[in-house]
Amino acid sequence: MAKLKMSALLLFAMVALHCGISESMDSIQGNCNDVIRLPCKATDRTKKYRYVMWYKTERVPIIKKKKGEYTHYNFTSVSLGEKEALELRNVQPSDSGVYKCYLAADVGGQNDESFISLNITECLYVSTVYPTDYPSATIPTDACPAVEELTVSWAVLGLSLFSIGKIILCIVTVGVCDRVIFSTARRKQEVRGSKTGTSSSWKD
Repeated sequence: MAKLKMSALLLFAMVALHCGISESMDSIQGNCNDVIRLPCKATDRTKKYRYVMWYKTERVPIIKKKKGEYTHYNFTSVSLGEKEALELRNVQPSDSGVYKCYLAADVGGQNDESFISLNITECLYVSTVYPTDYPSATIPTDACPAVEELTVSWAVLGLSLFSIGKIILCIVTVGVCDRVIFSTARRKQEVRGSKTGTSSSWKD
């Protein structure tokens, strides 16, 4: 019975701690390709520490600063700013998540940490003739609206040329067929005429 009560108390303490962290956690919204600055709230409570370490989802190390020396962990587009704030450049939706700032205290001191949530919107790439209609869209620099305007004209011109080509081909085909038929009929007539002349001369 005593073990059951102890387990219940531990579970309640863990839930309360998790809820306390979730309620006190700040959240930052950002757009695709922005430069985001995540503050380290732990520096407001702890002034002396051996090093600072930033994590993503508490497990993935990002950057470490110790005695003025920096160590990057597979995150190249990051740096530390004022009061150990984490600066992320050219952020993407995959950068969304929970970040932790960890301060390792000096000997005899107490470590401290703070959490912050980041949410990055999806990247939009829309090419349009009227970019003012989409103020929130990111339009690529290589977009060519003039090409889109001429698409219908080129299609009509292409269909017209194709139709004219078919008409010319039909006229040529009919002319060739007429000549072949005329030549064949003339040859048959000549053959018949020659046979008639041969037979009549044989009777005479």
